[in-house]
Amino acid sequence: MFLLTPLLTIALSLTSVSSRNCRCTSGSGCWPSDSEFKTLASKVSHPLIHPVPPATPCYDSAAGNCNDVLAGWSNSVWRSDQPGAAEFLNYEAYTFPNGTIQGCYLNTTLGIPCRQGSVSVVGVDARTPEDIQEAVRFARKHNLRLVIKNTGCVNLPLFTQFIFSRAN
Repeated sequence: MFLLTPLLTIALSLTSVSSRNCRCTSGSGCWPSDSEFKTLASKVSHPLIHPVPPATPCYDSAAGNCNDVLAGWSNSVWRSDQPGAAEFLNYEAYTFPNGTIQGCYLNTTLGIPCRQGSVSVVGVDARTPEDIQEAVRFARKHNLRLVIKNTGCVNLPLFTQFIFSRAN
């Protein structure tokens, strides 16, 4: 039997990449339509999720409680429970080829707006092996890159959460 972590997230990335060898990303003409995402949602056991950067509540109180973010920001267990968080902060920001950076920083006094960065925009909360299979089929069909995110030890060679990522 397949052992899954409590939160197994499959997610899709944000920005488009121009190379024809790269995977399809949000905003590209090849990105799956809403109806294709509805079809995926009908094939998995839990609703699709829409991860946001973990600092979002500090910019928009409707997104959550900034005090909770401040308390958990450096806590790896808290970060692993956030679909939009990475263990290392640099993986949440995206650096464009021209050197500009997009992200959502905890320091709101910088005057920089909170942006999605490298945080995935759509996800599947996979709880069964069948959920994983459907997500992998969807990624393959739509040429989406599959990256693994887990809630466990980063020293293991295989992670147990999947994310469709931005880069090639």
